[in-house]
Amino acid sequence: MSSTTNPRQTRLANIPEEAVKNAYENLDRIISPEDDDRRIRNSLNLIWFCVRDALKQDPKLKEHLADEKEFLANVKRKGEEQFIESLGDIAMERSWERLFDDDVFLKKKADADSLEEVPNTALVEATERAWGRLYKGDVAIVLLKTISNFLDRDRQPYSRQANIVNSSGTGKSRMVDQLATWVITVPMCLRPGTHQGFPPADATLRSWVLAEETSDQVAARKRLHGFVFGLLTVTRITLETIESQSEGGETTETEIGVIHRQEKLALTFRNHMTNGQSFKGSNTYREDFYDEVTKSADKSFKFIEGIQEIVDPDEPEGSRLQYVSKDLEGLEDAAKKLSKFVDPLNKLDRTAGGSRRPLVVFTFDEAHIFTDNPPKKRWNLFSELRRILRQISSQAIFSLFLSTAGRFHLFFPEIHSDPSNRVRDASSRTLDPITEISFDDIAYAALPGTVTLDQVVQIDWMSHLGRPLFGSRWDAMDDKNETVLMDFAKGKLLDGPNELFKDDRSGSLACLSVRFALEFVADGTAGDVVCTQVERHMRLCLAATAGREKFVTLAGSEPLLAEAAYELMKNIESNPVHHLAHHSDLNCVDRGRRGELVAALLLMKACDEARAESPDTRWVSVDDFMKELLPPSAYQVLQESLPIFWRNEEKRTFVESFRGYGIWFNHVIKVEKRNMFSANNLWKFITRGAMVLCSHNQEGIDIVVPVCDTQRKLSPGTVTAILIQVKNAEEYKFEIDKTLFDRMDPIKLGLFPDGMTPKPVIRIVFALASGEAGINYREPRKRRARSPDPFTAFDIWFAGLSTAAFKCIDEDKDLASYRLLLDRSLRPHDAFELNDDKQIDKETKACRGSVRRRMAPLISTEAAHEDIHVPKEASQAASAD
Repeated sequence: MSSTTNPRQTRLANIPEEAVKNAYENLDRIISPEDDDRRIRNSLNLIWFCVRDALKQDPKLKEHLADEKEFLANVKRKGEEQFIESLGDIAMERSWERLFDDDVFLKKKADADSLEEVPNTALVEATERAWGRLYKGDVAIVLLKTISNFLDRDRQPYSRQANIVNSSGTGKSRMVDQLATWVITVPMCLRPGTHQGFPPADATLRSWVLAEETSDQVAARKRLHGFVFGLLTVTRITLETIESQSEGGETTETEIGVIHRQEKLALTFRNHMTNGQSFKGSNTYREDFYDEVTKSADKSFKFIEGIQEIVDPDEPEGSRLQYVSKDLEGLEDAAKKLSKFVDPLNKLDRTAGGSRRPLVVFTFDEAHIFTDNPPKKRWNLFSELRRILRQISSQAIFSLFLSTAGRFHLFFPEIHSDPSNRVRDASSRTLDPITEISFDDIAYAALPGTVTLDQVVQIDWMSHLGRPLFGSRWDAMDDKNETVLMDFAKGKLLDGPNELFKDDRSGSLACLSVRFALEFVADGTAGDVVCTQVERHMRLCLAATAGREKFVTLAGSEPLLAEAAYELMKNIESNPVHHLAHHSDLNCVDRGRRGELVAALLLMKACDEARAESPDTRWVSVDDFMKELLPPSAYQVLQESLPIFWRNEEKRTFVESFRGYGIWFNHVIKVEKRNMFSANNLWKFITRGAMVLCSHNQEGIDIVVPVCDTQRKLSPGTVTAILIQVKNAEEYKFEIDKTLFDRMDPIKLGLFPDGMTPKPVIRIVFALASGEAGINYREPRKRRARSPDPFTAFDIWFAGLSTAAFKCIDEDKDLASYRLLLDRSLRPHDAFELNDDKQIDKETKACRGSVRRRMAPLISTEAAHEDIHVPKEASQAASAD
């Protein structure tokens, strides 16, 4: 036993010694002192299972143990980072009894603040109804085309399988279910039984997979061989039964005839497998189907007479194991029989190059049961399953593994450790993940002149934008309860609780990411952070390669999630800038070298404050927005000011010019092309509740706040903008540099295309690095009578970063955070601060930081960067400070 403390003195006092010993040995395999935070986090479910399995031996404890979902909620409530850090210490000291005494493994006593997640009845019913509604969008068709292309004989992948990768709620399971109406699809959901969800878990199948000892590689391989054999055989027998009970048959002599027959069989099989399913469980037909599969697997396993080694020139001798039953039928035989039943005359086959329509698709949803078992081995159940599936690669039978992107790399062979030459050969690598998912497929049509500002701020509108998770449930709810849906969105964003805690590092980063379209730099640490955000916090995976050499993610434009983030951060009464500036993962975030992120935070804060003053609606007037952005005295000046330029008959005060105009945004969209802010596009951003962060190569402006006529329907002709240029260089001071405004000509920039009447615009410069702070207005030029200007504009110069320039800055609470973030925006990293080492002492930190600065001469003004130019006494004093 590895503990240094007598377990009899802990919560383990009433647990049999053998169970305690087994638990300690399993924990030694699951977690080690060398594991980083990410590996420990990904092992939390295994740690829970191991601890709970031992504690339930005590009858007095059994009824008080938390299930897996409540355990994870307890960890969040306690502080996930703190818990993971303590796990590392426990592993280092091998003091496992401390872990068993932690209350996170117990049910939380019921109280008013309980975060126990009991599914809302209305939401459960809505989810079940939503599943049965008409499927919208073409993503399932794209999936079919992708699989068909992956089956091209010219491709020589390691096996005919792929991973569907993306975050929660992106419709992966529903997309596969739609595929099942066209192609024979065998769905397996291996979600832990403690997790409620939809579609429901195939508990019997999951139990069978875990029923036997999994640490013996040969035994595990035999069982999985039997499993795949049973899957192929029982599927064929079931389809034969379905056809024998149907009236009339489709011809199999033409390609169209085979497809029609396949679609008929697929739809019937799909309906049999899904009819009557609910949150509580699957139907009897499906349970019986997998009962037959596992019985066949057990039977096949018993009939295996030995191991026949096959010498394969592409693999080390003996690495491939082929099992043959007494009737001399193996996997390839079973696969051929299934294929021949679906396509008797090979009408769908392509002997030459080209896409092949899949005949059968096996889908493994929540399949981490295979990658997680056994722990701490160079192999796992999935690596064995992958080898077995490769034996049927010649057939048009495809396997899909559905996962969240943070863990998708577990479904691919590691080139450096896999002995197979096929894995090493680039031409036979594992197929890249499929990342395309349903997005905006259930959104309402938003054509010019069809919707109003009042419509697009409603939950009904917002919930239908982005992933179908929220809108589909909203449509299926009898009682359109906004609170229920919003709490659901909060729980999805935070991966469990619907309340944000101040020490929830990944949760706060998720809220910031959704609202500010945070991008992450490409380094090792950022990779782990991004994976966590995708896996647990709804960040989207746009593209990835099998080895994760490429991993492109983004915060999708989803106004309902952004609204959930707005409410979550509002409830903790803390400015987002404080969370971001002091966030331990800030070094992973692209902060914008010109201070764009700081500017976006200031603008969002002003909008949020204006919303708080007008709780009856989510949009705010231009006047109210500027009231919260400007200091009171400067705002009073603005109200009565005249434009610096004006078109004919538009020489009116600011208040008069923007009366009846409004603003609506709760998140940022960062565009990739220039001139996306043209009025032809700008009104579309309002339909999504988004402010525009311009592309890096955009000249003249960095941020655009869309503005619209609140009484007219949204269209190119009803919008204008607040154009903002951000400067973070000390050369831009309190005095106005008019050349910056000259570059913000709305006509030349393309805000108002040819033939469109320009509306008044507001042009703003943020000179954030100015030593002197305040607001400076340009004075309208005194001019003799001449032709009117081509546009009307109000120009405002914001100098410095303080309450003298921004009303929305709280000098006591926020100012230091804004300045810290602005300073960090000028630095692409924080390597000089040594923030990664939490145990370093102040003196060591200072001297190591000084040496690192000397390694980067003249990049900044600290003494160490210019060491040879500073007298040694002064340099040493600076290092000591």
